[in-house]
Amino acid sequence: MKLTGQISMGMDAALGLFGRKRPVNVMVSITDRCCSRCSYCQIPEQGRPDLTTDQWKELFRQMAHAGTRRIGVWGGEPLMRNDISELCAFARSLGMYVSLDSNGYLIPSNSEILNNIDHLVLAYDGPGEAHDLNREEHSHEKVMKAMEMASGRVRLWTITVLTRHNMNHLEDIMETAVRYGFQTTFQTLHHNEKLGGDTSNMMPSKEEYSKIYRKLLDLKKNGAPIANSTRYLKSLMNWPDYSTTRMQEKFHGVPCRAGRMYCNIDADGKVYPCSLLIGLYPDAINALDAGFQVAFNRTVQLPCQACTASCYTEYNYLYSLSPSVAMQWHNAVRDTDRMMKERSKS
Repeated sequence: MKLTGQISMGMDAALGLFGRKRPVNVMVSITDRCCSRCSYCQIPEQGRPDLTTDQWKELFRQMAHAGTRRIGVWGGEPLMRNDISELCAFARSLGMYVSLDSNGYLIPSNSEILNNIDHLVLAYDGPGEAHDLNREEHSHEKVMKAMEMASGRVRLWTITVLTRHNMNHLEDIMETAVRYGFQTTFQTLHHNEKLGGDTSNMMPSKEEYSKIYRKLLDLKKNGAPIANSTRYLKSLMNWPDYSTTRMQEKFHGVPCRAGRMYCNIDADGKVYPCSLLIGLYPDAINALDAGFQVAFNRTVQLPCQACTASCYTEYNYLYSLSPSVAMQWHNAVRDTDRMMKERSKS
């Protein structure tokens, strides 16, 4: 996102502090389908039919009209849709910044997508064996091919789910980030029971998770390419029980802005405050029936005020106008662009 876009988002956040409700940032679960079966994800098992191209385009129009500036496209695997490049290009034509989460499998056969998004986030859980244990056999070689193709062509970040399989491979991940010119982000196992299932056999202990976040904090302070803010890393380092992903207290020091500044549209069109509440939020309204603005306006009452999800915690800091978090994310985007230019010349 350009500096002007970041400033506009900051103005939206300021108005939000004065009570304005606007879906500035919308996560879009574009499909349940996936070409992978990761150990910690049951989203493909939802098995719902995709919305049509025209249905998503109409929802994108309504989002843009409602004031959405950025959409984060995820799934499932978004590239399972044959129309994904068309949909992302359409969203950009409406003036929205488009990021896309992918496992990378289909990027070599659909490199067109790199020309129709602003930001690619690859699921990368570390070196070969660790990545494959988290996900599935041969998944590491597939994401590395995607990394080779995307590096230098688009803003590239990775998202690493921290488990017992990869918690001792942080240095390897940093070395790969430097080699391919991307910023890293990290999160705990945090899908709810509907989307994630039983992940207790992969869950690090409280002491192990705390130690991981302490190490990430030290690495970031020493210049490692970590986009997560120091405020997030410090807070997650002290989370009381990592098997509990949500709590009612404002543990991170700021209120949750889900349903006020951002939301999640599920693959069937229902609007949730965030993805952690998919299937658990009884008041979710389908935007196809009521319209996006109405569905968003009804996402008011939250059962929680803090969680372990990295994206939502960072959003809450940003939409509470935390200067340090805003500066660190600005710097992460700036550094990504610098690395992308250097990589494109090599």
